[in-house]
Order: sequence, then C-alpha cells, then structure tokens
Amino acid sequence: MALDSAWNMYIFRDGKSVLRGSELLREFAGELTHFGDALPRSNSNAFLDLLLRAGELECALADAGSRYAALAATITDALADSLVTGNVLRAKDLARRAALVAPPETVSVSTPEGFAYYALHPLDFADLAKKFETHSRYAAVIGIRSIGTTLSAITQAALRVQGLHVERITLRPEGHPYDRKTVLTSAQLQWIATMRSHRADFFVVDEGPGMSGSSFLSVGEALLSAGVDRARIAFAGTREADPASLTSANATARWPSFKFYCTDPTKHLPKGAHQYVAGGIWRANVFESESDWPASWLQMERLKFLSKDGNTLYRFEGFGRFGADVHDRVIRVAEAGFGPLPHAREEGFGVYRMVRGRTLTAADVNASVIQRLADYCAFRAKAFAAESPEMSSLQNMLRFNVMEEFGIELPAERLTFEVRKPVLADGRMLSHKWIDSDGALLKVDTASHGDDHFFPGPTDIAWDLAGAIVEWELEPDAASYLVERYQVAALDDVKDRLPTYLLAYAIFRMGYCKMATASMRGAEEESRLRRDYLRYRRLALKQLETSTGRSFTLALAAAEANSYAA
Repeated sequence: MALDSAWNMYIFRDGKSVLRGSELLREFAGELTHFGDALPRSNSNAFLDLLLRAGELECALADAGSRYAALAATITDALADSLVTGNVLRAKDLARRAALVAPPETVSVSTPEGFAYYALHPLDFADLAKKFETHSRYAAVIGIRSIGTTLSAITQAALRVQGLHVERITLRPEGHPYDRKTVLTSAQLQWIATMRSHRADFFVVDEGPGMSGSSFLSVGEALLSAGVDRARIAFAGTREADPASLTSANATARWPSFKFYCTDPTKHLPKGAHQYVAGGIWRANVFESESDWPASWLQMERLKFLSKDGNTLYRFEGFGRFGADVHDRVIRVAEAGFGPLPHAREEGFGVYRMVRGRTLTAADVNASVIQRLADYCAFRAKAFAAESPEMSSLQNMLRFNVMEEFGIELPAERLTFEVRKPVLADGRMLSHKWIDSDGALLKVDTASHGDDHFFPGPTDIAWDLAGAIVEWELEPDAASYLVERYQVAALDDVKDRLPTYLLAYAIFRMGYCKMATASMRGAEEESRLRRDYLRYRRLALKQLETSTGRSFTLALAAAEANSYAA
C-alpha cells in the first residue's frame, strides 16, 4: 500500500456553508437576548455558544472583506476577555455594537472543527499562552481562519493578563491543502511593520497542524518575507507533529525551523469524568478479547471518559450550538426507542448511563435484526430529513478515489446519486454500534457523524442502507429483505438508487481506512486498519466488476500482496 496514495484519498468534505449575512447576525443577536444585562464569566454552553458565534461572525466578515469585520472583532475580543478574566460584560453594549454591523448579503462559514469535534476548549489556549516565552512587552497574535479567529482573541486576552501590549489580526491561507499560500495585504504588511518596530513577538495560532502543516508554514514564511526575525515567530497549536510525516514539500526542514507550542490535554471537563477511554481504550470495556476489537483511527475518535464507578459515560459532542444539535438528535433517537437517553450535557459532553449488554457482530444477522435495521433507517428518513443536498462533492469523491485507487474512469451512470429521502445520515451502521440490552437492540453513536467533516454529509437514506448491507455483510437475499422491510416501513422504494450508494460507501470507507492506516503506521492499530482497507477494497472491486464488466482479480491480489508486505 503506497503511502503517497493513501494521503491522496479524498475523504474529507468541504465544511463550508453559504448563509445570508443578516441571518448570521440575527442568530448572534438572538442568543444574546437569552442573557440578562450582565454577562458574567461562564463556562456554560450558552456563553461558549455566544463566543463561538461571535468568532464565526467576525471570520465570515473578514473573509468577505467587509469593513465591519473590525467592529465584529471587538465583540469577539470582549467575550474572550470575559471568559479569560472574569470581567463582567453588558449585554446592551454588545447588542449596540452588533446593531451597527451591516453584513454582506451572503457569507461563507466553516465549522470550527476543534470546537465541534475534538474537545478543544477555548480556554485551552489561555492555558497555553502561559507557556509562551516573550522577549518584549509587545505581542502580535495572528489567528489562522476559521477557528484561529476565536483562538486569537482568547490568546490576546491571556497575554494581556500577563501585562503585555497585544494586538491581533487573522489571515486566510489559500490553495491546495498540502501547499497553502499566505498573501499579505498592504494593511497587514503595515500592521506587521508597526509590530516589528515595537520588537514584538509574533504568535501564530490555530488548531492542528493537520496532515501537511502548510497553513502554519505559509503564515510563518510570509512573516519572514515581511522582515520578522525567525526567532520572534512561534506557532501555537493542538498537535505535536512529526515533521517527516507532514505532507508539505520539504516539511522535514521547514517545520523544525519554527518554535511550536502545543496545548495540553484539556482540563476543562465534566466533574465526573474520571477514566480516559478514548483512543480505542473503550474497546477493552466492551469486548472480551482483543482479537475482537474493531479498527479505529485513534486520532479521529471523540474524547470519551467513564465515571469513577464505570457506570456513566461522558462523550464529547461539541461546544455551543454544535453540541446542542447533536444532543437534540440523540434525544430524538432515544425517545423513538432506538438508543440510550442522555441525562445531561456538560462542558460539551453528552452524559449517559452505560448501556449494559452484548455487542453484536455480523454473525448475529437474522430476520429480527434486519427488521430493526430497516425500522431505524425508516425512522431517520422521517426524523432527520434534510434540505435536498448538492451531490457534486460526493460524485467527485467517488470519481477521484476510483481513479486514484484503480485507474478507472467511472461511467456516468455510476456517478448519478438520486436523492428522494434527503437526511442527516447516521453514517456508522457498523454491527458493533448495536447492543443487545436485555433483548432490546439499541444503536449507540447515532448523532455526531452525519454532519461531521467526513463524507457523505447530508445525503439520501440509501447511504445508511448501503452501510448496513456492507457492515453487516448481508448476502443478496438478506440485503433484499432489508430493502423490502425498509420500503414497507418508509413507503420508499430505494432499490433502484441503492447500487450507486453501495459503491460510494465502499469506496469512501476504503479511502478512509487507507489514510487511517498510513496515519497509524508503526502502531498496533495499523494491522486492523489495513485489514479493513482490504475488505472495503474487495467490496468496491465487486461493485466495479458489476458496473464495468471488467475482472479485477489480479488487481485485488496485487493490492493484498503489496499491503501485507508494507
């Protein structure tokens, strides 16, 4: 399995959305009205939501080149300062500032992944700023948009607590994800020159680095080109990177030339969170034998803890409205009888009583299990209906990954995704996500993957039906029975549109596991991920043989030989 090919797999979807600027502003103002006149420092979901919305508004205006971005930045700054210092804010003051903003008709917004998926608490950067070495009374903070907008405001507030004179700006590197470029405007160059004249230390803040590190590197090198001394430039992020694993050109030489500060594991957790069980550790509590463990891309897992007595699970679901949306979906699944009911939401974590029972496997397939899968998909088709999605990105994923892996140009008919029942999919129909609890088949992990940064995003319910067929290894008769029972429950004849989704699901999971295998190279988890990669690859080839009439026996044998020799 070629490492370079693994990194080329197309598995992350574009998280950008185009919204009405007036709607974004109205939502922020609406959340502000939920508070009284005084806004005390608070770690509450509501206060964090307000801060995150302010950062999102500022970022959207900056990306649009709006002259109101600077005014929006004062709102983000005020909220960040309140969170860091405890200073009391007046809601009326923030409302007056917001009322002066005239946003563009449309703006582009991106999900701040650390806040939504990876339990990055804003105060983690306030804690990190305490570690910064400074050589001057001045500090220049540069946030990499999107999430760096809010993080830069937090970092600025934390450095001011230390008595420094601090200013901040935000930048948007552009270009290929593995080769970002930062082009500085004349105003930004003037700001940098002014901060240089004060001999300021420059701190570039963002989550990451990601797989390439190119966003950090592009900003750092733009600062060098603007005359900033390398010794006065530092990066602040959330992940220590091995320069040899970064996919940016010449990263092994470029990355170590900059100082890097990394956040510690967050300490902003629910009070009862005691035993860390993320990073695949949870499997030891679920499966009798390690040989039964399912594969996991450990770095991509949601943060999870157990209580001291092991009876309560804390699972990160997102700060602000991101977690609120997940929490709402989980409740609706539970009320319909398909999953466990959360009994609280704390610090962005859903709080659940542990579900006791037997984890299912594909060997448990029978008529009643298939009926349960069909009923669950029918429920989602109704309960989580989405606006009709734009499917070109899913088409591009399918086309690109098939060409990258197999060198095949797919016929047009295999790239047509018919959408009749648009939904926020479950996206995790694997058998071990189902538990037999005293005879009741319950689905866990039901709400956080349908709108995360991986494919498919909003799609047709056929995606989850395809997932059930693939993950439960249903034979043709069993698959037909699933489709038949779903049709009865949902009054939706899905069989004609299912083949393309079956292929797309197998291709996506193949690409996902291939990249995950490369990411976990040298770790114990690598062999499990490689096993799954080969399985999805075989399923994809089977689908392709049906589509093209070609035989891929030799291609499959070669891939398996190369993979096990890697």
